[in-house]
Amino acid sequence: MLLKNNILATFFSIFAFSLFVVMDSIAKYLADYCSVSQIVWARYFFHIIFMIFFMIFIKEKINFRKDFKIQLLRSSFLVLATVTTYYAVRYNDLINFYIIFFSTPLFVSLFSFLFLKERLTKIGLILVFLSFVTIVYALEPNNINLSKYLIFPLLTALSFAGYQLFTKVIAKNKEPFVALFYTGILGTIIFSIVVFFNWTPIEDTHAWFVLFLLGFIGFISHYMFAYALQILDLSYITNFQYSQLIWASLINIFFFNDPIGINKMVGIILIIILGIIFVQTQNKTKISNS
Repeated sequence: MLLKNNILATFFSIFAFSLFVVMDSIAKYLADYCSVSQIVWARYFFHIIFMIFFMIFIKEKINFRKDFKIQLLRSSFLVLATVTTYYAVRYNDLINFYIIFFSTPLFVSLFSFLFLKERLTKIGLILVFLSFVTIVYALEPNNINLSKYLIFPLLTALSFAGYQLFTKVIAKNKEPFVALFYTGILGTIIFSIVVFFNWTPIEDTHAWFVLFLLGFIGFISHYMFAYALQILDLSYITNFQYSQLIWASLINIFFFNDPIGINKMVGIILIIILGIIFVQTQNKTKISNS
């Protein structure tokens, strides 16, 4: 039974990461039809609607008061990451966004060292440096149109690092709906207020269907991720996060018709390899210190 649950949780984590890329791609597609605030609002409004129906269906009692302050902070970082992500994909190539986004593990390690007093080995520091150099190489700075909008992927990386830091802090909390509830409610309340004062008519009916789909995928993907966290360690799941670079590359090529050069492809492969080695190195350090 344990093996079956581990396999299911592994599948859920891989599938969740692929759906995260699909969500970001949908947000990029919707840029021609809606404002960023409307996209974020729909993402969380339909998320909370699906969650309410799902909670009624499963009839499970959930302690929403548990870790209230930390859950609120954690959700705030995720909502902020959503906003900066949708601005990032609106003004940047999808693959460039993900290349910069994968500086997140570097920030997580730095924040864990500073605030959680986790050890960062010499090998870890070398891998962090090499990862940073590889990210710069993959961006092809001689060819990329450097603009002020590149700040958004970096802000997403910082925000998501904060989200993962608080995920570590409340790793003992095994109630996936608590995190989904706080994120959905917070995002819905904030952006219901924002769009109320800044609503732009959405005349294309199919755009409403895509917004609805975005909320549905948002709920399903984060439920799968939360379910995986119930069973598997975050450090193990992080290995599969690097599959997002593969999904983003495929969508960039086949959906947005944006080919990827050989230098960028080599950089992506190196980011994946260095990232997984870094995660494994940090895991061994934790085990040896425990």
